[in-house]
Amino acid sequence: MEKMRTAVIGLGVMGRQHLRIYKEMEGVELVAVHDINESYARQVGEEYGVQAVSSAEQLFAMEELDAVSICTSDEHHYALAKLACKYGKHVLMEKPLATDIGQASDIVRMVRDSGIVMMVGHTLRWDPRYYRAYEAVRAGSIGAPLHLFARRLNSYANGKRIQGRTGVLMFLGVHDIDAIEWVTGDRIVEVYTVEVSNRLKEYGTSDASLSTLKFASGAVGLYECGWVLPDHYSEIDAKLDIVGTAGVVNVHVLDQNIKVHTDTREHYPDTAYGVELYGRISGIMREELASFAQAVRSGAKLPISVEEAYRAVYIADCMERSAREGKPVSIGSELP
Repeated sequence: MEKMRTAVIGLGVMGRQHLRIYKEMEGVELVAVHDINESYARQVGEEYGVQAVSSAEQLFAMEELDAVSICTSDEHHYALAKLACKYGKHVLMEKPLATDIGQASDIVRMVRDSGIVMMVGHTLRWDPRYYRAYEAVRAGSIGAPLHLFARRLNSYANGKRIQGRTGVLMFLGVHDIDAIEWVTGDRIVEVYTVEVSNRLKEYGTSDASLSTLKFASGAVGLYECGWVLPDHYSEIDAKLDIVGTAGVVNVHVLDQNIKVHTDTREHYPDTAYGVELYGRISGIMREELASFAQAVRSGAKLPISVEEAYRAVYIADCMERSAREGKPVSIGSELP
């Protein structure tokens, strides 16, 4: 395929990033956009010189279209994935695959039956820090992993913005659930999760959770996930510490190795995710979209399969069930 002709559905923060990167990317032609806010979609379409399509199905039915980035709220993923499979359009889906485990299973089956390329944007697969951890652990540099600690904390402003449309484990936790199994090459076989609900209680969602993890190898872990960091603190605080029989790997994502002090706060500018350098976006998001375009255009292997994205949702669902039932939940290995 000489050029991948693509569209973006959902023109919020993530959708705008996809648009900008596609517009700058060689071998990609941006064709159309869609958003539930039609006037805003027309405005964005004019800005990028592309067609604003009034319905999602109309967009997927466009014969000239090869692929679509789905950047909507999580609850719309299932219906849009069905349309993609119906019309044979390749998909880059913002994580998670779905927030309902039954819908996630259906999507995996539909993707297999339709033969489309579907990649879910688990961004840690393109984060150089986590990729280096993956290389070190898989090369045996730290021996066999024995125990680990992972964390992903986000701001209260973000937790409040979601307003209970999904839970913290589906919104944030799927990142690290996938990364833990990917980096270690091990499989989580049991989880036990406890939650606290205070600042976000009015939205019917928890503030944070702690999960103990048991692995097939016998290793153990602890995962902390929350979205109530004070607004004057960092937007994101994440880490992955793995202790092995012969060494240690530490990934710490907080200060980004740069601090900007103002008269009101200390700020940590992004140095990895979506960094503008000399008028172009570089970083993790660009690499993610480039991997998707390469898979569609040349058949290159995806860095993450739809089955792996499903497993992250499945384990997050088991963690949520553990928190509700107050007991450990076993993790199976079956796939849809």
